[in-house]
Amino acid sequence: MSQKINAVYLKSSPKSQIEQLCQSAFNTVIVTFISFDKDGQFAVDGPMADYQPNTWIDALRKAGKKVLFSIGGEAVNSASLGFLFESPQSTSLSSNGYAAFLKTLKQILNGGAITLKTLGGADYPTNYGGGFHGVDFDLENFVAYSGEASSDFWADRLSNLNLALKKDLPAGTLITHAPQTPYLLKSAGWPGATGANADALYSRMMEKSGAAVDWLNVQIYNQGNFAGQDQLNSTVSALLTAWPTATGSSANQIVITVAMGSIDCGTGYVGPDMLKKALAACATPPGGLNGWSYSSNDTVTPNWAQQFARSMGL
Repeated sequence: MSQKINAVYLKSSPKSQIEQLCQSAFNTVIVTFISFDKDGQFAVDGPMADYQPNTWIDALRKAGKKVLFSIGGEAVNSASLGFLFESPQSTSLSSNGYAAFLKTLKQILNGGAITLKTLGGADYPTNYGGGFHGVDFDLENFVAYSGEASSDFWADRLSNLNLALKKDLPAGTLITHAPQTPYLLKSAGWPGATGANADALYSRMMEKSGAAVDWLNVQIYNQGNFAGQDQLNSTVSALLTAWPTATGSSANQIVITVAMGSIDCGTGYVGPDMLKKALAACATPPGGLNGWSYSSNDTVTPNWAQQFARSMGL
């Protein structure tokens, strides 16, 4: 990753603030959500189901922003991914399921007119203008996370998908994932890191995927409150120093993702001062910072776009 990431998620239409977003310090915008059912039927929600999103997608691209779209969210669980694999017990991609998935994925990435489905199943004609620079997988609802299934099983499945997409999508297409912290850090290795657990599914996925994944948008919210600065410092240090060393990965692949307002998360809101102190306490910088979501950009002063840019030296 050659460019430091200063990113933000869109969970609502940016039309009323598009000029401000285009002029902001954010260099990467991730639009939510695409989901799909157990048969592989794509569905759109949020800004991905916006009226004429081509207007602001093209404006963002013209302003030099990288624009990705996110697959996942609450509507996607492990059962939803079954169509991609040969059987419930297999980690190998199904030729038919993967081919259909890849075809639609390419259509969305390429932009222009396309008809998808709403979450309710109705046809939804839309237009994605000049298209997207990549795809972000926000996959959180796996039984593997709670120890009810083998993490190696899902690490194999997701890494097989990553490797296939990196080969089959146009050169330069960005592939990112958005795990919560517990799905990356293993409690046995980092017992002091808030949220670490026994499975560390995404650590194993990254070891298997290698350079097929450009970066991870690691969420440090909605996992219980950080009771103090020391806990946050411990987690950031584990993400940026201990984890890369143990897995042969790079801190450059970690984009620390925070909720930009307490309204954007159930628990674990980290304000600018806490984030700055945690970054300052760690000698290794991240690959970037990310925020959920743009509607809360101006809840702090300077705004989050400026806070991130200053912290990353942009």
